[in-house]
Amino acid sequence: MAVIKPYSIVESKNVGISSLEYWDTGIIFIKIIDKVEIELSDVKIHYEFVRSKFDGTNKCCVLVDPGKFTSLTKDAREFSQRPESNEMTLATAVIIRSLAHRIVINFMINIIHQQTMKMKMFDSKEKAIEWLLSQMNK
Repeated sequence: MAVIKPYSIVESKNVGISSLEYWDTGIIFIKIIDKVEIELSDVKIHYEFVRSKFDGTNKCCVLVDPGKFTSLTKDAREFSQRPESNEMTLATAVIIRSLAHRIVINFMINIIHQQTMKMKMFDSKEKAIEWLLSQMNK
């Protein structure tokens, strides 16, 4: 396993159920609080944050920590799976906290596999960051 260099937070904001960070590595980190249901409005806030970092050429890498005991509404899941919702994203890494997360993310990966964005699940933040950085360097 490669050693992950420390990163600096360039921008951060707390919005509703989540904190959003943009790191000097180019990774966008979305941390969702525990025990919430992610609504369509929340996903749209995340989308707008990613869009604000997209320069029109270089796609973004996104790290998602969904927290513990979170769920996703049907509308939020469907919006997240739309190709136009992912056109600015090169890769998304999701830190898995439960079997329920694994099932939902696995379902989403099968849908997104048909798009240009890559998506993968990880048990640790460090492994997820390592993978995202490797995607940027391809």
